Amino acid sequence: MNQQVYGYQMALISEVYLSTLSSIMKSYGIERYFYPLLFLCENSGKLTQKDLVVALRRDKVSVMRMVNYFCEKELLKRIEHNEDKRCQILEVTDKAIQLIPQIKTAVDQTNNLLLKNFSEEEKNQFMLGMEKLLSTIETLPEPDYIVKAVRRKNK
Repeated sequence: MNQQVYGYQMALISEVYLSTLSSIMKSYGIERYFYPLLFLCENSGKLTQKDLVVALRRDKVSVMRMVNYFCEKELLKRIEHNEDKRCQILEVTDKAIQLIPQIKTAVDQTNNLLLKNFSEEEKNQFMLGMEKLLSTIETLPEPDYIVKAVRRKNK
């Protein structure tokens, strides 16, 4: 096959990266949504679930599942908004804040493991390439980059 299928390679890399990170973090009681938790810790008490959808560029259902997961793990609380009773402010717990160093260490361990054959220059080039790809994605209209679930008709 002469044509590059970048999506397959990116999906494979992502799967291995996240499963490695999950394996490291499993003993701390959290196995997914590491970046969103770090983002929430930095913005605790400032965001609603809707704000989180926009910030993470994820669909509402995915973010709802993520928030529910954090609440079940006692890492996040939904606080009633003072001005708008329909909204809830997302506030991390002390338990979440205590996980920040472990998450950052696990990310470093994962990066070191998976990028061990990269020189510093190659790591920098890889990061520049990812940043360039992300900046392109940010310019796309929503329907082109958000995966929509489609119900198939039974034949």
